[in-house]
Amino acid sequence: MRGIDLLRLAAGNLRENPLRTLLCALSVAVGTGALLLIAAIGLMGQEKVSEGLKTLGVSGLTVYLEDHGSGNPLSAELADRMEQAVAGGDSVMPIKAKSGSVRAGHADEDVLFLGVDERLGEVMQLDVLAGALLTERQADSVQPVAVVGDELAQALFGRDNIVGRSIRVRFDGKEIDFTVCGVVKAQTSAFGSLAASFAPHLVYIPYSYLATGQDNADQVFVQCAAEADLPSVSEQISRYLSGYGDVDGTVRVQNMSGMVDTVNHLADLGVMLFAAVGGITLCVALIGVLCSMLAAAYEKTGEIGVLLALGAQRKDIRRIFLLQSALLCMVGGGCGMAMVQAVLYGTISVLPDWRITAGLFVLCISCGVVAGLLPAVRAARLDPIEAMRK
Repeated sequence: MRGIDLLRLAAGNLRENPLRTLLCALSVAVGTGALLLIAAIGLMGQEKVSEGLKTLGVSGLTVYLEDHGSGNPLSAELADRMEQAVAGGDSVMPIKAKSGSVRAGHADEDVLFLGVDERLGEVMQLDVLAGALLTERQADSVQPVAVVGDELAQALFGRDNIVGRSIRVRFDGKEIDFTVCGVVKAQTSAFGSLAASFAPHLVYIPYSYLATGQDNADQVFVQCAAEADLPSVSEQISRYLSGYGDVDGTVRVQNMSGMVDTVNHLADLGVMLFAAVGGITLCVALIGVLCSMLAAAYEKTGEIGVLLALGAQRKDIRRIFLLQSALLCMVGGGCGMAMVQAVLYGTISVLPDWRITAGLFVLCISCGVVAGLLPAVRAARLDPIEAMRK
């Protein structure tokens, strides 16, 4: 039989029982639409996680101490010596943190002060919106300048660009007037209001305002060269600080880039888990298609016998049922994806590209062929005489 004739017969079989065809197509549409929706939500989630991690500016290595003993503190001076002694570290910057508050006019906000130097832009990936980060002259001369986030700028002055404006900072019982030299994208905003309620605004000021070069640093950030072997650099840092540095405690070195990879991996696992749930929904729909095709094969027993008696080959019978199942899934899958695309358009920033949509469409048709395989084989094996008697 010609292909066009097989297609007409398959389409005619679907039209003979419109209610059953509609219900089967609807189940396939729900399963396919669920998979596409999960793919879209997963892509959006991955984008948000990536944006959040980028906003935090985490990369390279961070060094801190545990189990304090009687050795030397992890100080700014020791960090500078470590930068010269450890191969593979491009920039090394000590960090000192203290909580406090800032005030401008009648507005007062709790903040976390981070003592940094001119290497801030080298060790942390900050999005500068206005002004500039600390310069070497400002850090060395301990000028009262600060880099703030755009959310803090909005809270204090009602606008983002507040470069040159004065803010009064309070920490350790002292009050000092600082001049804003730069505004960056707020780092806590990437994780929403819940995270921001626990993490106050971050304000970067010269390190010497919070600690001297000999005082204990909370952490040391290390930005490594692109070609550097991070495990090797981590081992060098631990060996240097434990040996030559004789530091006060156990040296801990964390690979912040590795933490980013771990978070991305967890996000991928979450997408795969939800995709598995969507896959189960599609499998249930395909079971419905299988049952429908088995019922159609039973109802068409007499017609199958007539076709075989008139000279139709068994492979033609198989092809009719396979085409019927594939058409059913193609219509249902296409409608389901079209509805999801229409609902999501303009509501989320990331939509699956055409390759994902096309791949899902082909998968749906292929699954339809698999679901129709058993009914097609059973129909093709019927004996013409026995089939016509039924």
